[in-house]
Amino acid sequence: MHKEGVKKFPYYVGIKSLAEIATREDRVCVLNILGTESRTVTPVSHVYSGGNIVFGTGPGKSGQFLETKSGNIPVYDSIKEGLKAGHKFNTAVIYLPPSGVKDGVAEAVKYNPDLRKIIILTEKISVGDARIIRAVCQTNGIDVFGGNCLGVADAWNKVRIGGALGGNKPEESLVKGSVALFSNSGNFTTTIAVYLLTKGWGTTTSISSGKDVYVHYAPREFFHALDNDDRSKSAIAYIEPGGYYEAGLEINKPTVACIVGRWKARLTKACGHAGSLAGSGDDAKAKESGSWTTSA
Repeated sequence: MHKEGVKKFPYYVGIKSLAEIATREDRVCVLNILGTESRTVTPVSHVYSGGNIVFGTGPGKSGQFLETKSGNIPVYDSIKEGLKAGHKFNTAVIYLPPSGVKDGVAEAVKYNPDLRKIIILTEKISVGDARIIRAVCQTNGIDVFGGNCLGVADAWNKVRIGGALGGNKPEESLVKGSVALFSNSGNFTTTIAVYLLTKGWGTTTSISSGKDVYVHYAPREFFHALDNDDRSKSAIAYIEPGGYYEAGLEINKPTVACIVGRWKARLTKACGHAGSLAGSGDDAKAKESGSWTTSA
């Protein structure tokens, strides 16, 4: 069973518009906040977003903090301890190792009934764990982004949650405009935003979907939210081979689809995103042939 969300979907989707994905009202908890990647990325996100991270967790690191230009972010041993200290959040960002992601999600869901979004940076999560994560979040009415993503951002709201979209100076590449971005590749999310700026185009919401075998917030969800976002007049979708998430899409606004990966058909060894290697008979050439339905 899943909670009731957007009625168009036979499964739970809570986000109706792209404008809801990364807002100034969101409050964030970062799991493994003192990890190598988070130490670099999280302070930039915190400052750009106006100080939206309320606390982080790290077992055995209670009492420490992550220093940022907008103030120190406190660290606790667990989510339960952070909530007991009086902090509240609706979004969890997860930097845990693959084997710990499922338990991290379970902890966040168990102790925080206000949780509405989870963003998973970790790659190579096992399929079994990804299924459990989806089942838990569907049951509790939580939207999941990732795994193996670089998070989400909104140039209108000046918010970045999870990951390094926009690089070390997101204000220079995530500039207010009218184009929404959906990309399997985190780095290319930023690259496309920069390319658009060279021609005078800015962005609205940018989503790095990730490309593990499970892509939780996928193109179907994106294009529905695009239709309900008056700020977004068009979209760019960067798509890699593997999986069937793009089949039968209904696209109602002008969209440019960049489909990459023909070279992977000649490989003899696996490489790249896990999801790009999944799905028998589905490759870049097949996606180029057109399983997309548009009215734009």
